Amino acid sequence: MTDIHRSPTDLRRMFGANLRQLAQSYPSVSELCRQLGINRTQFNRYLGGESFPRPDVLDRICRFFDVDARILLKPLDEVEPPAPHPATDVIDRFLSAYAETAFRTGFYHAIERAQTSAGSTLHRLYHVRRISNCTLLRGYEPVSAMPKECAPSREVQGIVSYAEGRVCTLLARRDAQERRMMVLSEQPDENGLRFVGHVYRLEDGSALAPKPCQFELRHLGDDLSTAIRLARKSRRAAHPHRDVPI
Repeated sequence: MTDIHRSPTDLRRMFGANLRQLAQSYPSVSELCRQLGINRTQFNRYLGGESFPRPDVLDRICRFFDVDARILLKPLDEVEPPAPHPATDVIDRFLSAYAETAFRTGFYHAIERAQTSAGSTLHRLYHVRRISNCTLLRGYEPVSAMPKECAPSREVQGIVSYAEGRVCTLLARRDAQERRMMVLSEQPDENGLRFVGHVYRLEDGSALAPKPCQFELRHLGDDLSTAIRLARKSRRAAHPHRDVPI
């Protein structure tokens, strides 16, 4: 008869080992903690098998890594992956001819410029990743644009389609707030991968806003600290009289 009694210590060790394996695909643990909304010290306690997450935090971890709560009970290699969502196949075969060498994953410095001379310029940092045949984009609206909102309210996510040198992205804040569509084309640049085009804001009734904004994406690599440093350097070069963090 199988022993149904497993000690909390054994379960914590199992979860920590599985979480370490899941986290290996992320180059920056600090960025991973930020995306999960988990304190770095507490995350290290999970990794070391010192504590369990609360049920709501466990649910957040499972949803993020697309696994289920069996990561508490058995090695990750023995946990059968969930059946793929049918939409991922449609996106992969019909909406995107993805090429990792052309539109790479990693961090991007996004620059949005209004079409008028008096218009403002907004800087953002986006992270692009690929999960289950889908290319996803995630970032935050700058504090300067939404000074009274907390970070979760400023979070932006979207889905990316790439084909023949052109990037099309549909993105929004939570609950489909401030929906936008980016249409960008790859442009040669001696400093690295660069896409330029326009971003269209989708107003109520799904109508396109009358004045799209100029938009630019510059690839900054996979390391978060390096990406932030390069994005800030680029911003200071464009605005030598300002020194506001990205």
